[in-house]
Amino acid sequence: MYTPIIIIIIGLFIFWGHYLSGVFERKSIPDVLGLMFIGILIGPVFHLIDPSSFTNFGSLFSNLVLIFILFESGTDLKISEVKASFKESAGITTIGFILTLVTGFILCKIIFGLPVLSCLFIGAALGGTSSAVVVGLVKRIPVKSKTSTTLIIESAESDVFTLAIPLSILGLMVTGDVHANTVISQFISSIILSLFIGIFGAFLWSYIINKFPTLKATKFSTPAFLFILYGLTEYLKFSGPLTALSFGIAIGNLQYFEPRLLEKVIPNQSIVLPQSEKDFFSEMVFLLRTFFFVFIGLSIQIDRLDWLLWGALITFALYVVRIFAVKIAIKKDTPVLDKAAISIMIPKGLGAAVIATLPLQQGLPDGNIIQSICFSIILFSTVYCAGLFFLLKQEISLPFYIKVFGKDKSELEEQTPQTVQLQE
Repeated sequence: MYTPIIIIIIGLFIFWGHYLSGVFERKSIPDVLGLMFIGILIGPVFHLIDPSSFTNFGSLFSNLVLIFILFESGTDLKISEVKASFKESAGITTIGFILTLVTGFILCKIIFGLPVLSCLFIGAALGGTSSAVVVGLVKRIPVKSKTSTTLIIESAESDVFTLAIPLSILGLMVTGDVHANTVISQFISSIILSLFIGIFGAFLWSYIINKFPTLKATKFSTPAFLFILYGLTEYLKFSGPLTALSFGIAIGNLQYFEPRLLEKVIPNQSIVLPQSEKDFFSEMVFLLRTFFFVFIGLSIQIDRLDWLLWGALITFALYVVRIFAVKIAIKKDTPVLDKAAISIMIPKGLGAAVIATLPLQQGLPDGNIIQSICFSIILFSTVYCAGLFFLLKQEISLPFYIKVFGKDKSELEEQTPQTVQLQE
């Protein structure tokens, strides 16, 4: 009876994920909240499922989620769109990441007394935003198209920071060596060579499927090749996740990477990843993220309320420093509503969740507390984002942001003639 019940539960979870996705569209409530809530109920609250039973499966599952989410994120990151709004998106992405990293590092060091590298890892892993939440919410508030594009691109660009930097830090945590020469060699091996393998793999795969057209008809041929690249990179002790990300970016933007010498060899990149295959990847990501966010709920340690509450406090601090990031990076003539929307759009998502599980998988002493803190911040960042979005959409919190950012330029111009008349 045990196996049939598990299969029934899996089916129910899939339906629940689709239902929550519909709720998300109608009510502007992030579906990840419902998934994590279910995980909390069946795990820490009612103890129906013991998260420790997933120990052996967790590592494989996390890697599968990571491969698919990174590849899809990479293909969605269009170089042409990044170039069009580079100043706005690059500014808020970089400044937002740095402030989050510094804030997370300082607070984790003060509150938990963790080693320097562990604090840096937490701050770096949480430096990005969840594209799944941001894209859904930004479409439901009347901001300028430039603002929505900036937020969407930020959620994609920040993946590069929140993957490359934490993975490099993790390498140092594993070796335990923090000498300058080790830092440099680790950076080269984990980032540059991994990126090279991913980009070279994209050209190789493009050549293969153009040479053997029958492969284009199969939807799992690209994932299979990606698995090979990922496994090969990990076997060589480089960074498989960065290879998956760079492979996706290169596949989606081959025309920007391809030297002219290869144009005759690889003549047609437009059919490298057809829409049907993109849809397949989207479905796989949806399926995997459904179970993964339930797994996050299972893994949240309610018995350690101190970790949970400290996570809520750190999340609040991240939202405060986000306001300063907006004041620094966003132009002053941007409407207050747009600035307010940018200041609340920092929910942490799947990428941060998967990265947070890696130290525990590596058997590091601080792996458990790192995962628990990150999961807590992911939960509360989504809760805060949903609540602040509701308040902003109803214009309840708009007066607060007017005090913070000042009135719109158009409003000040309208008030100037009235002020002159009053003075007369």
